[in-house]
Amino acid sequence: MRPATTARLALAASALPLVLGLVAVRPATAQTAPVAYEGYALTGVAAAARTNGDVGAGGGLATLDTATGSVSARVDSAPSTAVLAAPVEPGTLVRTLVGQGNAAAGEQVFDVPDAEAQFPGSQLEAELTTVPASDAGVASARGGSATAEVTETSAMGTATGQVLDVSGLVRVDAATSEVSLSAAPAKATTTSTARASVGRVVVAGVLVLNDVVAMASLTAKGDQHVPVASLVVGGATVGGQAVEISDRGVTAADTPLVPGQSIEDANAQVNAALAAAGISVSLVDTTTAADARSATADTGSLTVRLTTPDLPNGIPGNRLEVVLGGVALTATDSLAAPVLDSGPPVDVGPVDLGGGAAPSTTTTFVPGTPGTPGTPGGALAEAGPLVAAPPAQAAGFVVAGRQLPAAVALAAFAAWQFLSLGTATLYAVVDRRRRATLAEAVA
Repeated sequence: MRPATTARLALAASALPLVLGLVAVRPATAQTAPVAYEGYALTGVAAAARTNGDVGAGGGLATLDTATGSVSARVDSAPSTAVLAAPVEPGTLVRTLVGQGNAAAGEQVFDVPDAEAQFPGSQLEAELTTVPASDAGVASARGGSATAEVTETSAMGTATGQVLDVSGLVRVDAATSEVSLSAAPAKATTTSTARASVGRVVVAGVLVLNDVVAMASLTAKGDQHVPVASLVVGGATVGGQAVEISDRGVTAADTPLVPGQSIEDANAQVNAALAAAGISVSLVDTTTAADARSATADTGSLTVRLTTPDLPNGIPGNRLEVVLGGVALTATDSLAAPVLDSGPPVDVGPVDLGGGAAPSTTTTFVPGTPGTPGTPGGALAEAGPLVAAPPAQAAGFVVAGRQLPAAVALAAFAAWQFLSLGTATLYAVVDRRRRATLAEAVA
């Protein structure tokens, strides 16, 4: 290899550590303190099917606000948690009558079958395995089960209802609901899930709905909140004709039942059958919202309204609303303030005000006023003020994503200096040999 080439390579090698340092080495960034939740509140409600309205035309109208497969739960940072799960929710009127009857008897004579748990409290879990058949006038129910379980930071409940029949107008089969809420405040995370489903619903013997499923979830980690909600109708028929339910209403699906009939004819026939039975169907859209401190998820619902004609002599007809798949979740939280650790106090000793000696004290005597000359220094001066040490800062560098201590960085710098100085020396030796070679050639 020629001496000139060797010198160029040595010069390039000396610059290589500098280039690598500029590209790969970065000052170490401050480490983010662990995040925790100081406060949080979670709620969840799931009802496979709810009813509302006035039914019982001809036999005396009764206000109805029942539900089947109903679960409600909450968790907050008080701490306080609670779950109420009911295979059949009899409604406000029935619960009021039960409460009044028990209060008048001075003991629990009547009971609404449900599973309830609460923290703080003595009942942290409950289970209802079999619900006997019950009749609340215009509404009757048969079978079901429920569970409820809570801890300091979690709540979970399930409920199933086999059959709910409302005055022969609406029948709901195989209703199930479940809600699960949990929080890990030290890790700044919360998780909420809920699901409600109905196997089959028959309205006035005309509209049949199958497999209505509503699901929602909320996950939170620090400032990130992710809500999800969905509502799915597995299938539906009107008078035996398969239909689809969407924001456009009820439309015929698949092949019309009558050969040669068009889809438009099938649509008209389907809606005519619903109108004749006094049935209207609507969908409430799912909604989700989230920001840095809260989130909501609502599956919306499939709402069926049934209205029957008024009877003679001014007797009003039935007005009934059935809501399927109602699931709603909410979550709010607040971050804990970071704790600043300034280290142990440091004793700096007596404070020197200058001159190296404690200041002198002069006492002036005033007749008739007792006085005592002050003592230079004193306990306060001997102890000196206490000053908090500044927070410790870990020195270091980040190289290719890995943090290196200052000692490693110092060793790398020493190696770089050795290479730089050694390369310059090598270059000088090579250049001197080149000059000697040229002188010999000239001689």
